[in-house]
Amino acid sequence: MAEMKSEIEELKGIVRDLAGKKTSNGDSEAFESNGGFKEGVRVEILDWIQLGDVVVGEGEFCSAEPMYKIGRIPICPNAMAVLVKSALSSEASLWRPTTDVLYLEEAVGCKIPWPMDKVLLYKDPVASENVSMQNKEGETRRCKIYDWTNEDDEVIAEGVVCSSNSKEKVNNIPLGPSAVCIEVVKVFNDNAHLWRPTTDSSLIGDAINEKIAWPVLKIDVTAATTTDATLPKAQSPGSNSSTKSPKQKCFLLGCSNSGRKVAEGRVVSTDPNDSCHHVPLGPNASKVWVEVAKIGNAKVWRPNSEIEYISDAIGSIVAWPNDKIKFV
Repeated sequence: MAEMKSEIEELKGIVRDLAGKKTSNGDSEAFESNGGFKEGVRVEILDWIQLGDVVVGEGEFCSAEPMYKIGRIPICPNAMAVLVKSALSSEASLWRPTTDVLYLEEAVGCKIPWPMDKVLLYKDPVASENVSMQNKEGETRRCKIYDWTNEDDEVIAEGVVCSSNSKEKVNNIPLGPSAVCIEVVKVFNDNAHLWRPTTDSSLIGDAINEKIAWPVLKIDVTAATTTDATLPKAQSPGSNSSTKSPKQKCFLLGCSNSGRKVAEGRVVSTDPNDSCHHVPLGPNASKVWVEVAKIGNAKVWRPNSEIEYISDAIGSIVAWPNDKIKFV
């Protein structure tokens, strides 16, 4: 009897070990099938049209199971279900539009399918060991924050530009025009006043590692992007054909004939029939994706209700005269 009990306990141990391995393998397989993402993790949404990695929105990962359904339609293989939290480009089209929703900004708060190779795991800039806030492919958006209460250009803090979308909300309040959302990472003057104080914080020292709204004229985006040596050359800005290859790096020169470099970006198109913010480019102009502001308060060539200065255009598209574009 004692020997039988011993064998039974031994069998129970073997069963427990097998069950543990099965669960572990199942979790591992599920994790791999989700492309290495966990449900609820923050992600960056890349433009599915562009060959390069252009961030057009942010969201939360939901699932990469092919039979996961959105609106009773499976997402199918090589796709992810993403809950859209914010859109950084008003012109970003949905991968699978519906009769009611065509653009990413219209899908904020909704789940959408998106190509798996166009979703990146969001890297928290504050948690990163690299305080230079390096983004993908060497791109950074670190900025100096100036005191908004005076004209002395006193640097009171440093941060990372998160968004210049006027509809982006900070403390449940839309940014509005001529403002940016910044994550504060370093403070030099704890007693400097916030531009938009809240019931919990009124000084910049209270906002360390928090997102705040700040006027675009009171920041200086000091970061730059590394040169992409593998990027093929695009066609000349004088060409009337659309630039469909990976976009060539360029500098935007000020439109006031100062000759100063006001921004860095990439030419998206030189087709005069293409539209930029619903206005045709026309001859001798290019559509440019703005990546880095050199002079934040420089005016854009064709201002609109949301973009008046270069700082408003970070992460967005602007029209620019060809004679004011200098390729790197």
